Amino acid sequence: MRARYGRIILRFWKNSLIREMSFRGHFIVNVTSEILWMGLLLVFIRVIFSKTSNVRGWNEEQYLFLMGTHMLVTSLFGAFFYNNCWRLAELVRSGDLDFVLLRPASAQILLSFERVDYSSLARIPIGGTLCVYALVSLEQTVTASQIGLFFVLVLSGVVIMYSLLFMFAVSSVWLIRQTSIDHLWFYAVSLARYPAEIYRQFAGGFLYFALVFVVPLLLVANLPANVMVRAFDPYLAAYFVVSCLVLLGVSSLAFRFALRWYRSASS
Repeated sequence: MRARYGRIILRFWKNSLIREMSFRGHFIVNVTSEILWMGLLLVFIRVIFSKTSNVRGWNEEQYLFLMGTHMLVTSLFGAFFYNNCWRLAELVRSGDLDFVLLRPASAQILLSFERVDYSSLARIPIGGTLCVYALVSLEQTVTASQIGLFFVLVLSGVVIMYSLLFMFAVSSVWLIRQTSIDHLWFYAVSLARYPAEIYRQFAGGFLYFALVFVVPLLLVANLPANVMVRAFDPYLAAYFVVSCLVLLGVSSLAFRFALRWYRSASS
């Protein structure tokens, strides 16, 4: 069964690459836009740290590592899952979800992996370079266990973002025309980009608590970065991984529940 789904996913990725290369100009423009946007963010960071030495205990090099980590998480999510979540809402609205449900395979897997946005992967080498540069500048010594845990937490962050956005897309079964995914994605990415500590004093700490322990968006980049360049909380890391598994399970249950209410194109 795993080998079967592995072949299906590889075929999806191959078809996506063929689709991207059929419109090379569009692909190049998208990659260029991604690089320019990342460049503007780096200028923004330089401006901030030209006026202060730290932001809530994060110095410039640590913040650069956080930004690099954020790029890795959002690039992986944007490449493999964002367009698929957005497409789910469109399939529900048009009734084309019927054709997915009729296939002899898990509908959630088919919906989640059908398309890949290869242009989003352009941020990965930039993010990786930022992380390496920050570690070298900090003269930080890291162990193999830290690196391993870093990648586990990065992947957990990707899964958490996927689970949350997939559940939001599933709500289109009831709302029919769900056009707010772009806005949700933008605000979720914006919140996760900054040090979690800046939210501690806002709204009496309620926002910080909600975005760390209820919907752990603030942890998707902050926690992996803390493992490498700041203090590491093993209990929070364990909570994050457990939250990842729980939210993934909840997203699957939410999808199955929503299908009971789905009106096919023929009904």
